[in-house]
Amino acid sequence: METDTATGTPAGTVSDHETIDGSVTLRTTHPGGNGRVLEVDGDTIRLEPETRDSTQQWFYWYVDVESDVDQPLRIEFPHDEVVGPRGPAVRTATPCGGPIGNGAWSEWHWLGADHRIDATAFRYAFDADEQAQFALSFPYQRADFDAFAFEYESDPRLSVETLTTTAGGRDVPVVRLGPSDADHHVALAARHHACESTASYVLEGVLRELLESEAAGSLLETHRVHAYPFGDLDGVERGDSGKHRAPHDHNRDYVDANAIADLAPLYPTTSAIADDLRRLESPTLAIDFHCPFKWGGDINDRPFFVTEPTAASAELRGLAGRLEDVTRDRASGTEPTLTYDASPGVGLASFDGQSGLLHTFERYCSRLGAEPAVTLEVPYVGTAMDPVTPANARQFGRDLAVTFDAWAPSDTR
Repeated sequence: METDTATGTPAGTVSDHETIDGSVTLRTTHPGGNGRVLEVDGDTIRLEPETRDSTQQWFYWYVDVESDVDQPLRIEFPHDEVVGPRGPAVRTATPCGGPIGNGAWSEWHWLGADHRIDATAFRYAFDADEQAQFALSFPYQRADFDAFAFEYESDPRLSVETLTTTAGGRDVPVVRLGPSDADHHVALAARHHACESTASYVLEGVLRELLESEAAGSLLETHRVHAYPFGDLDGVERGDSGKHRAPHDHNRDYVDANAIADLAPLYPTTSAIADDLRRLESPTLAIDFHCPFKWGGDINDRPFFVTEPTAASAELRGLAGRLEDVTRDRASGTEPTLTYDASPGVGLASFDGQSGLLHTFERYCSRLGAEPAVTLEVPYVGTAMDPVTPANARQFGRDLAVTFDAWAPSDTR
């Protein structure tokens, strides 16, 4: 059992359990791990998502299961509907002659609706000595970001710096693309809520396209892009949901001293991001990448910018319209992709009770002059026609990068 240096509490657990046919080992010690074992009874493993320091129950979970024998198991969440329409995300270990640390993992993919029992449970047939990881959706950890950064480390337009250190002692990266003396700036952020992982694939796709393609890369001739990939890196690595933290979460922490109150951010990362943003002198554009509710409802299965449709600025409507065109023009005719629909109530939509939030990254950038400054919600699961996968989410980010270049106001070019 590991201990998180930020809190002194266990960062995950390992437990062994007997089953009808053999035994299983359940772990949450891996980066992003989350899931409390309620019991193992026969061929059924019963779990629940861990709330930790959040004030409300949330739906994030990510567990590691290893079986010593061939056996079919039922994995169940008796108190929570947290198994999506495509089943859980899954990947399996492919050891190379030793522990998984010396081996590799298969690509994340959906287990499939045929393995889903209902919204609370799924089945999986283990091979002997098979190790598999299951999650609500596709995790994205610091190691995934580091792998991306390593691919492009020789590109002189890319700089990865340490912005600050978290309370848990982790170095927080900031990515900068483009000329250091640029007059115009773009601010991008993700993971202010730690569990919202599919948003990270989109942000990575944006950065990849800016570095790789002529269709988007010309933006870097006139703009400097500042990307903050982990608003809550401790939470991401510990496996916290990060939503509704007490006394408030990271996306309610962009506060400043004023004539009425002497306020200061609670978290080192948000404080450092705010300091960095103030040095940009009015960014042209700011986007905070998030994920909405788990699935279903009117708006949770498609990407959308968070705004009251009637209140959307001309700049945001222009960006949204261009993104719709780009995603449809670049969609593959044979493979499902994530497309964007700019219609009011679909691609321009709002949550109940969200309009009055004051201390968010989006609102902070807006006060600094960014227009638009907006939150982009990326679904965890998607629709039958537009499913979310790591590849599709990265491609959607690439489309967004092309949109930036085509949309950028002429007076910033």
